[in-house]
Amino acid sequence: MMDFIKYISVAFTALSLAFTGWLQYEKFRLDGEWHIDTCTEEADFTRYEGLHLAWRVFLSDDPLSAPVVGDGEKIQEAFKPIPATARFPVRLVGTKEINSVTLTGRFEGSRRASTGRFEFAPSLSKRLCSGYIPFYQRNVDVLDGRFAFTAGNARGPARAVRLTDGKMPEGLAAFTCGDSAATETSPPETDTPDASPPAQL
Repeated sequence: MMDFIKYISVAFTALSLAFTGWLQYEKFRLDGEWHIDTCTEEADFTRYEGLHLAWRVFLSDDPLSAPVVGDGEKIQEAFKPIPATARFPVRLVGTKEINSVTLTGRFEGSRRASTGRFEFAPSLSKRLCSGYIPFYQRNVDVLDGRFAFTAGNARGPARAVRLTDGKMPEGLAAFTCGDSAATETSPPETDTPDASPPAQL
């Protein structure tokens, strides 16, 4: 009887360790093209408050190594496209856990570079199961969270959306900032000569 209990205990411990290891490995993938929106709620400078900015970034995510890395550029301000000649690059690096994604970025500008941080979390209702043998990893298409930038100590809500062929998922609610909301169904591809100069955030 004692031997049986010992074997059961060893088997339970082994299964627990295996399950814990699987949970650590079974993390959603972030590979692909993303659209990131931010809305400044608080800042040291009032001109930043209520400011909407958006970036298009490409993330690379190797499940067997860290960190998550990405490159992109700022493409919108106040939900209006920024001309290609006025866009500035961003480089991101970060980590992911079972229920969170952290991305730190270096944002180039016409005068100086600044840094920023995104803290995102996927929603269970927004997760899609996609098979990766021998594990099933959860792909996620929408990440909600907050951001904080060194420029003006700006901070507020943020959302990252995975694009498919450069387009937003169907049925996704518009990202809002104050009384304004996104009306574009996909990130802009063409220049808009009369677009206002981008803010230095």
